[in-house]
Amino acid sequence: MENILREWCTETYMESKLKDNIIQKRFERKFAERLNNSYLFKKFLILRNFSKKYNQRVINSLYFDDLNFTSFKDNIDGNPRRFKIRIRWYDENIENLYLEIKNKYGFLGWKNTIKLSNINYLKKDLKNYSNSQLEKTLNKIFKKNVFQNLKTKYLREYYENPYNNIRATIDTKLEFSSVRTYFNIKYDKEILEFKYPISKDKLFRECIISKNNFRFQKFSKYVVGINLLNRNLLIWINFFKFFWVQKDKEKN
Repeated sequence: MENILREWCTETYMESKLKDNIIQKRFERKFAERLNNSYLFKKFLILRNFSKKYNQRVINSLYFDDLNFTSFKDNIDGNPRRFKIRIRWYDENIENLYLEIKNKYGFLGWKNTIKLSNINYLKKDLKNYSNSQLEKTLNKIFKKNVFQNLKTKYLREYYENPYNNIRATIDTKLEFSSVRTYFNIKYDKEILEFKYPISKDKLFRECIISKNNFRFQKFSKYVVGINLLNRNLLIWINFFKFFWVQKDKEKN
């Protein structure tokens, strides 16, 4: 981990990596539907000349935030310019980890990606949330105190319309896990997302939005996960409070 600190914690290194690994700005529009309705998404895509682009895979993300929950609050408050910090890996392949800074401005999105090295240190660290050297590393990089507080896991299918360069993904089997309390909760919705270049916005609106009943919405897995887990935690706290109150009454 010391090698990572020496390598990462310089502004010149970060600037060069972020410039080299930025994904072009694009529109990102999402729609959430109840479980077991993903077949409607697939039918909709096939009728509009979308076909499978890649094999499906499991996406794992570990999200970070500061002590003020700035990333969470920026989304809740409707701040148009916001970002999230996460580490991502695919399927069970923890040998390939990526640090991503996900940027949003309204429905526009782009991200900076850096492949992480020194994997042996990181693999141990991902399993030891209570004493994370990884957090200290990120604190130096972003010059603020950040901590890991949410893990997401879901199955993603990839589609593309080759005629107009519009991509689509369907996310199912979504799970949220707290890295502090170890609570785990399954989400009762599936997500359809479209991603396309800025130049294709008019085409997307005419061909996709105007000809379907989907109501696209602002949607953040990070925000949904934090809300659900906190609600679940409060339910358990209230349950135990009630349980101990009843115990005290029985004793008296």
